[in-house]
Amino acid sequence: MNTTRLLLVCKAASIGLLTLGLFQTTALGEWQRDDKSLAWVSGTKVFWRFSFDPGKGKPFFHPVAPGGNTPLTNFKPADHPWHYALWFSWKYINHPNDATHVNYWEENRTTGNAQGKTRWDPPTIETQADGRAAIRLKLCYVNPSGQTDMTELRDLQVSAPTADGGFSIDWLARFTVGDKDLVLDRTPMPGEPGGAVNGGYAGLSARMVPLPATMSVVTTAGPVERFVSNRARPNAAAVACNFSDGSRDLGSLAFFSDPANTGGDAPWYIIDSRQMPFICQALLAPKPRSVPAQGEFTLRYRIAVSPKAWTQAELEAGQKEWLKNK
Repeated sequence: MNTTRLLLVCKAASIGLLTLGLFQTTALGEWQRDDKSLAWVSGTKVFWRFSFDPGKGKPFFHPVAPGGNTPLTNFKPADHPWHYALWFSWKYINHPNDATHVNYWEENRTTGNAQGKTRWDPPTIETQADGRAAIRLKLCYVNPSGQTDMTELRDLQVSAPTADGGFSIDWLARFTVGDKDLVLDRTPMPGEPGGAVNGGYAGLSARMVPLPATMSVVTTAGPVERFVSNRARPNAAAVACNFSDGSRDLGSLAFFSDPANTGGDAPWYIIDSRQMPFICQALLAPKPRSVPAQGEFTLRYRIAVSPKAWTQAELEAGQKEWLKNK
């Protein structure tokens, strides 16, 4: 057989294998979109759905499911109905020298409304046939007087899912303060005046799948094995919450934080209880953040969704690769 004929035969064989999916590099699927959400689905399997429903208190991702299999997120559970699966929320946005603390996190159980309102415009969405999506939206943080204290431009870049069903969400948020100085605050930390065991949370958060799934946590600094009152507060560049059911991996959510967010390794607040696996990049845990009128700041994260458990070495490599290419 001559060289030209051999190349043609090999090319035909490769096309056949691609048709069979043997060389497939992305997970097959299609877009499901309406005026309130966008999702990547394969048949009845939902890999992820992003909700921008104005009737909800926050924009959020749910489900988040590697391969469209077991969802790793938990949306509005009865114990904390203001937990929006994978979402971002401030706790308090205050004015200096004002004793009033405006709560943007918890919602009234009857009305479903928070004291401070998070509002947003309909997003701009661009999708690709391979499952990539770019979602951009403007949010406003409105206090009870109706004044907008701060705005945010949020840019979400969702990768195409890989053949094993993994994908990533690059999360960029640019905040601009209004005409008055602000203090971004939280529940006091243990050891502070009025401190509580649950102090410090605010920011990017995930409420995750409860029992029968079990969670183990690893960071770029090593595994997290000591939980006091079901809580741990590691400082690390990245954290992975690995879920299993017996000996079977259910998947993992890994959270990477840009060192510029917090000036180094990020503080995390993690709960590992039977019904409430929870993680927050608690950027205000060290102290509240004061921002001057017209001030600006940026937060940048990556959430990597995998069907397999992350290791410390993989987290370290993932953080370096992300920062190199950001």
